[in-house]
Amino acid sequence: MNKELILFVDDDRGILESCELLLSDEFEVLTATNIKDAKEYLKNGSISLVVVDLNFEGHEDDGIDLIDYISTYLENMPFIVLSGDKDTKRVVEAMKRPLIDFVTKDGEHDEILRLAIRKGLLKKKALEEEKNNKNVKFKTKSPKVKQIFRNLDKLLTSNSNASILINGESGTGKEYMAKYISQFLGKRLIAANMASIPKETAESELFGHKRGSFTGATTDKIGLLEQAHHGVFFLDEIGDCSPEIQAKLLRAIQEKEVLPVGQTIPKKIDTRFIAATHHNLDELVEDGLFRLDLQQRLSTFIFTLPPLRERPEDIEYYATMFLNELSEGEFFSFEPSAIHALKSYSWPGNVRELRNTIERAYVYSHRKTIDDSIIYKSLNLIEQSKNKHEKQKIEFETLIVSEQKNLIMEALIKYKGNKKKAATDLGIHFSTLHRRIKKLNIENIIPQGRNGRPKLARF
Repeated sequence: MNKELILFVDDDRGILESCELLLSDEFEVLTATNIKDAKEYLKNGSISLVVVDLNFEGHEDDGIDLIDYISTYLENMPFIVLSGDKDTKRVVEAMKRPLIDFVTKDGEHDEILRLAIRKGLLKKKALEEEKNNKNVKFKTKSPKVKQIFRNLDKLLTSNSNASILINGESGTGKEYMAKYISQFLGKRLIAANMASIPKETAESELFGHKRGSFTGATTDKIGLLEQAHHGVFFLDEIGDCSPEIQAKLLRAIQEKEVLPVGQTIPKKIDTRFIAATHHNLDELVEDGLFRLDLQQRLSTFIFTLPPLRERPEDIEYYATMFLNELSEGEFFSFEPSAIHALKSYSWPGNVRELRNTIERAYVYSHRKTIDDSIIYKSLNLIEQSKNKHEKQKIEFETLIVSEQKNLIMEALIKYKGNKKKAATDLGIHFSTLHRRIKKLNIENIIPQGRNGRPKLARF
């Protein structure tokens, strides 16, 4: 059985040798005498747990710096502090971090440390299982989308590390697909939205900078690309990227390295690139707005998510799912007319617009059911609703007398004699219904109850 690899970081070589000797029967031990070497070891991705001292006398970085590095860049990496530090302030700072354990160097700490390591590894396993149980699943009823994800799964299980380009209109689920890819691969996702990063700070945000490289650069900054080392880097809205940044991204993808602003030596990165856009990159290349070589690098594999209007199965599926989420288990439903209205709309904003529409419909509805009038109101399509009811009124007027009578009676029975609701259901004005009731001589069928409200007679 393979042993778990534990990294021990301490400037006391005697402590490192002692730990390696005593614990190598159960664990594989790797040692580092300074923080810089420890960070390099951590980049290989095979370490299961870190044991770190706090005090590194004479070094630029101490144990707190390594703890913060782990917390920022290594998700779910457990660490233990093994320290005899007498600096109360540093100990207090360490204890503010989410430690697995704090073990004091006292000459008899071997078994305590062994138990702490076991505890840390169990916690890591539990966190990984919890993460796997929360894996992103692209929910869909669309045969088109299901086929896309079957093809994607086939790619992700291959040995290919090629770039992936996701095409699709805004709101079709491109970002969600990127999350699916990162979780399928079991790698951390770092995202950069090229449409929202200011042009002036884009290079620093993506590639990082050295302290003093420009006005305001008071500290070193690790760029997003370097943060994605051993992970997945998602370039959202790549079509909005400036020409200057396009050239630097091309180098990063080709050479697998980044050059922070103000630095002369590039840093190697091991990153899977995913890009997404709602633009047509072919047209942008023809117009001279996007580099052909960058497009070719990004589009080794292309997946296009269809718009919601081409996925009618998902319209009803998502609408019901969103309504259930909003009602928090309370029973709500759509009338057939509402589903018809939803499927008749073109959804230029796709799933995002559908989610917002259903939330408005839930708020606007005063009953447990949502009909088409609520959907039209939620879509701000009042005129369409009016036109529908005008059409209903014309159709009603052309019915023969016997059919009119039957429809009126059905509506009155349905709404227990409530003429206002019956008129709305029939698509006619309340006063029109009142005149029809008198003209058809059916007033005697809905006599007044004792409380003065209409009450249907029993048949």
